[in-house]
Amino acid sequence: MLLIAGHILGDEDEAEDVVQDALLKLWQLKDEPVRNVDAFAKVMVRNLCIDRVRRRCNMVDVDGYDVADPPPETESDALIERMLALVDKLPTMQQTILKMRHIDGMEMSDIASLIGTSEVAVRQSLSRARRKVFEQMTKGDSAL
Repeated sequence: MLLIAGHILGDEDEAEDVVQDALLKLWQLKDEPVRNVDAFAKVMVRNLCIDRVRRRCNMVDVDGYDVADPPPETESDALIERMLALVDKLPTMQQTILKMRHIDGMEMSDIASLIGTSEVAVRQSLSRARRKVFEQMTKGDSAL
């Protein structure tokens, strides 16, 4: 479990924290029937690591932003909103990969390890997602 967490997080201390959290959760489930405890523990560690990586990527400093007075919407803002609406209509896996790559700025190898697939599969899914969004943006149609 420590190897999985260390591979995903890249930080030994954080990996130890995740494994400790997973063991605590497993202990709390000790009376629940689990067929394969080893596989269950590995999946739990992977999911906890994904949660940590997502929290790491989504930190935004909000000092200096005035929420009471939002800036006026520009044409590029409308275009971005339209594109995000199209992304939300993609299949879940393509949507996730596209957001991880372009919004969170993650590397292909990191995405592949988080999702549990190969880099080739991630690249192919990302390419398909980009193509669908591009086609809909050029058509002017919002239906995928």
